[in-house]
Amino acid sequence: MPPADSDAPERTEDPSMEASRAPFLEHLEELRWRLWRAVVGIMLCAVGCYLFHEEIFFFLTQPLYDVMAARNLGDRLVYRSIGGVFAFHMQVAGLGGLFFGMPILLWQLWAFIGPGLYKREKAIVLPFVFATTLCFVGGAAFGYFLVLPDAFDFLLGYSIQHGPQKLVPDINIEDYLDFVVKLLLGFGIAFELPTIAAALAFVGIITHRALIRVWRYAVVAIFVIAALLTPPDVMSQMLMAVPLLLLYALSIGICYWITRRRERLQAAQLGMDPP
Repeated sequence: MPPADSDAPERTEDPSMEASRAPFLEHLEELRWRLWRAVVGIMLCAVGCYLFHEEIFFFLTQPLYDVMAARNLGDRLVYRSIGGVFAFHMQVAGLGGLFFGMPILLWQLWAFIGPGLYKREKAIVLPFVFATTLCFVGGAAFGYFLVLPDAFDFLLGYSIQHGPQKLVPDINIEDYLDFVVKLLLGFGIAFELPTIAAALAFVGIITHRALIRVWRYAVVAIFVIAALLTPPDVMSQMLMAVPLLLLYALSIGICYWITRRRERLQAAQLGMDPP
């Protein structure tokens, strides 16, 4: 006796679906391997940073020690637990690996998406990656060399060294690392504003006219962002908000140049007078 479903049509896979599934799996496998290479590169950078953990410690804490020495507040940091100093060095190594390994990660991502981009898109990817890295490093350097000394001087200026009762700092390394990383990371991200604006203007998403129209809202947003990306003190927030306002003005200028250039090219293609 034949089975009940012998007359039912046999289910077959759509050849087009099978053909599209194979490239998708190949791309997924390539992405996995490129991310794995990026992770290995970051881990190697982290190991290198761990080998120089003392030098990195001196570099990160130098602005604080300079201010403490100038105000006669001592020359030491403390840690709260037995493993606190080891954890500090491991965190510094991890952050250093991520910082120095970022070009490796960006290169692997570029190698993955590059073959699928048009020629015009490829022309801006590498400059964008270079500019993004440069602006992030510049923002972190701005925070380290210009903001940290003033922030420490302002905050430690409330110490009381005269009189019968004294109020002096006893700073632990865990809180210090959190403070410094938050501030430097915040400035690194904040300095990406011109490159992001340039990329969006290049593809036609925003123009200088749009940035000028919303400048009031942008000012409010900048102060909110400064409050979120910096430690909770007015000095640090102001030191971030003012450069952000200047970067916003610079972004308007960059978008103006890119937008006008694109409009002139479009007008030339259509045989019209440039705007």
